[in-house]
Amino acid sequence: MNHPTSQSRPTRPPLWLAASLVAVAWGALYDAGRWVVLFLNNPVHLDFRIFYVAAEAGLRYGWARIYDVETLRALSSSFPFDESYINSSATYINPPLLAWLIAPLTIVPLPIAYAVWTLVSLGALVWAWHISAPYRGLAKFTLLLLALALWPVMDSFYYGQPSILVLALVAATWWLCAKDRSLAAGAALAFATFLKPQVVILVPLALLVSGRYRPFLAWAAGCVVLAGFSAAVLGQAGLAAWWQTLTYVQGDAGHSYFTLAHLFGPGPLTYALEGLQGAVALVIARRRRGDLDVVFALGLLGSLTFAFHLHQPDYSSLVLAAWLVLRTSPPLWHRLWLLAGIATMQAVTLGHPTPQLLWASTWLVILAGSSFFGSGASDPATRPAA
Repeated sequence: MNHPTSQSRPTRPPLWLAASLVAVAWGALYDAGRWVVLFLNNPVHLDFRIFYVAAEAGLRYGWARIYDVETLRALSSSFPFDESYINSSATYINPPLLAWLIAPLTIVPLPIAYAVWTLVSLGALVWAWHISAPYRGLAKFTLLLLALALWPVMDSFYYGQPSILVLALVAATWWLCAKDRSLAAGAALAFATFLKPQVVILVPLALLVSGRYRPFLAWAAGCVVLAGFSAAVLGQAGLAAWWQTLTYVQGDAGHSYFTLAHLFGPGPLTYALEGLQGAVALVIARRRRGDLDVVFALGLLGSLTFAFHLHQPDYSSLVLAAWLVLRTSPPLWHRLWLLAGIATMQAVTLGHPTPQLLWASTWLVILAGSSFFGSGASDPATRPAA
């Protein structure tokens, strides 16, 4: 009688990995089910509705009108009352690029456009995971399900925010930099900047201080082209309306609720602490300039700790930052800190930003400590800057 050898037996995943997979699968299933239920109950969602009517305004009346509050109010009047208002907390303030991307979807009713946009965002997340997430097999698949289980990611889908597209564009920038395709990398980062500048603002600076001048210059050139094209399309009237809208929303505390202003209030102390954290991120990026993964992670983390205008979906960019740091095989205690971030990310969506703010600042300290005193202290000499 022949007995199968141990080599022929199927390999079972470790118990911790199997348990993690089951847990995040339930979390991802809950988020997907919640999106479907909310869509069936009310397929008109506040943020995407604003992007949609801004695109309609541009197509109907000219792109200079996408920041006109009265125009957006008129175009929103047919929506349910809870989803129809335009005010300082809910109006279009993004660069015009987002409205241009939404414009082709205005040929279909808003619910269909919203569903298509969500599928595009889901595809962007899967692609970003495919090229940038570490590990293989079940371990890598677990990271995808974990991303889908995080509530800021769910918020990105629910509100129709471009946060996941920004994440995918930054992942593409990282991938292209790794392949030494600087021009394409700079172009991808420029597009991300013109979708949500506050989420990526320090990424190009992290590239600059790490000695990656070619992608930085390509990004700068791309931004000049996009800025020039935006100005030409908007015209003087559109630019003035954009400035007026930015001034209009500036006094709304809701836009800074998820920043350090929540802890210290708006004022010099908050701005100083945000500036300090951004500067620390760039100093560490300089120290770790030989490690492309950490440079990008610091650019993303530094952007969020530096930003003075954030909402829950913006924190989804930390998913990419965590994937990139995990690629460097950090020690167990560092990975446990990343694991703790799951709870703080969920708390953000529940309206409690304090744990996440403290977690992000502490992660910055951890990266500083490991870069100057730990395993990453010698990284500047390990790989040349691209």
